[in-house]
Amino acid sequence: MKCMIAAAVLATAVAGAASAQTAEFKCPAIGTQFTYKGDNFGGVNAAAGQEGNACLFNRTSNGKTETLRVHWGLIGSVDAQGDSFAKGIDLKSLWPLKVGNTTTSTVTVVGRDGKNYTSTVTMLVAASEKLTVPAGTFDVFRVEEAKAGSTARNIHWWSPALANSVKESFPDWRDLSKVIVLELTSVKAPAK
Repeated sequence: MKCMIAAAVLATAVAGAASAQTAEFKCPAIGTQFTYKGDNFGGVNAAAGQEGNACLFNRTSNGKTETLRVHWGLIGSVDAQGDSFAKGIDLKSLWPLKVGNTTTSTVTVVGRDGKNYTSTVTMLVAASEKLTVPAGTFDVFRVEEAKAGSTARNIHWWSPALANSVKESFPDWRDLSKVIVLELTSVKAPAK
């Protein structure tokens, strides 16, 4: 009996270790609600489906609701400029997520001022780790996004179990010397 229990524990540990090595792309179940908070920001993202390689969310923050498109589960946008930026990066080559996967793309977008802006962006699956946020402890992949010529990084901690990021860190667009950190504070399963 002890051998059978030990074998079951070992099989579970091996399966868990194997699943932590790679992760397939998927979007969260429709209706799942993710609440984030941090650095004077926060809000609720309700999963609303999938459109191609973008997960759709209805994001409510400060009483305002907008559609958030999160491309390949990593880069979110609420406007055409953000969508153009995200679509310009070869995010598909990162999937299935595996530590060491990397992609570099040159992206040109039209800014709100009507001018073209070009940047070279490198995305790297930097680590597989455990991360504790207010909503709990999760196995995550840390995906780092860097623009050439900048020391600032966007960091996404993506959880395969939730098919969503549990933490985000990115430069504050109002003051580039500061960083905004958003952490998942709760997850609510869809109503049945």
